[in-house]
Amino acid sequence: MAEKRVERAAGGLVVRTTKSGPEVLLIHDAYGHVTFPKGHLEPGETWEEAAVREIREETGIASRIVSPLGRIEYLITRDGEEVRKQVRLFLLAAEDNSASPVAQEEEVDGAFFADWEKANSLHHQSGYENWSWVLPKAKVLWEWTELDMEKAWRSVSASTSLDDLAQEWSSHKDLVTRLMESVVHELAVTAPEWSKRGAPKQTDYDLPKASGSVPEIAKAIEHTLLKPEARVPDVLRLVDEARTYEFGGVCVNPQYAGLVAQGLAGTETIPCAVVGFPLGATVTEALAAEARAVVEAGAREVDMVIPVGSMREDDVWSVYHRVKAVCDEAHQLQAQVKVILEAHFLTSDQLLKAGLTALEAGADFLKTSTGFAPSGAKIMDVALLSVIAGGTAKVKAAGGIRSKEQAENYLRFGAARLGTSSGVSMIR
Repeated sequence: MAEKRVERAAGGLVVRTTKSGPEVLLIHDAYGHVTFPKGHLEPGETWEEAAVREIREETGIASRIVSPLGRIEYLITRDGEEVRKQVRLFLLAAEDNSASPVAQEEEVDGAFFADWEKANSLHHQSGYENWSWVLPKAKVLWEWTELDMEKAWRSVSASTSLDDLAQEWSSHKDLVTRLMESVVHELAVTAPEWSKRGAPKQTDYDLPKASGSVPEIAKAIEHTLLKPEARVPDVLRLVDEARTYEFGGVCVNPQYAGLVAQGLAGTETIPCAVVGFPLGATVTEALAAEARAVVEAGAREVDMVIPVGSMREDDVWSVYHRVKAVCDEAHQLQAQVKVILEAHFLTSDQLLKAGLTALEAGADFLKTSTGFAPSGAKIMDVALLSVIAGGTAKVKAAGGIRSKEQAENYLRFGAARLGTSSGVSMIR
């Protein structure tokens, strides 16, 4: 079946800093609506380049990208043909805070800056419903950026003392809560066909967890060997170590799913296999078939990778359909699914969005990393995922976990499983 024709557009919300506070750039379009400057991607342009160009062409304002905001998709009819319109918005900062906008395109009747309150009021009165989430979310992301949270928050080491980690979480809990709520609102508007989860409960933010409520380290460890050069003797040694130390699971590549299942027979250790690994850049049908194959070979849990590139461009639909296809196959065979989000390549906002999307699609676990990206698990990423998982799913921290202290902190901040190749040295 031929795919629908696609049109892509980009734009965004520009913020300028004034003595009285931040102001945002809005336009009056030719249809009487208050909205944001945006337009089609030219051949060879990236989303970001198109957004900056379109804003400058429509309003005369030069700006730079701060972060992605999100995306909407909808169907239109063009020349009698059904077309899928994809529109991405970005949060941007004005290059010159003293510059005044001038409407420069036929489709733009006016361009102006307004403070957050005025902008919200105007958009509520005459904005487009499918962009109703943009201003509230942009305000939270602007605060997030002002505090340099992407760098500061995600550079917090898992080896930090538990008391200091608790203080870090507590000091930013309000901002985190508002970011969570803005992402939930966004998905409810942009993907109403499957986005049904409400905002996390306040009790879900109660971190760190009490020591008596988390699993023992050994039971949480998934003894992992995913190196491409791994051989049968290496896998057999992995299985023997897991049996000796009574680890919670063993995670291997699909080729060895049956061998591991056979070696763990009669134990409580769970055989796990990865699919779509490590890139996630495969077609839905192939992912589903690979999931069925490893479960039929004996895996009781499947660790799948989302299409990371799709999530980097806020394409939650591609993520949802792939996760759902794998979950449908695995759940039919009484196996569980862990969804690897590859957090290194995502903003905190995108990580939350990816996690919520995976949960909507049926994920049993949210997993941080493949171990193949430049960085692995981050303690505050695990905390974020723990909040959205709530009591309906679990979190697996994976990548770079090498010490008992790190393991204990990950468990206290919401992880139920630990993917590591250092399990033996960690508990000896």
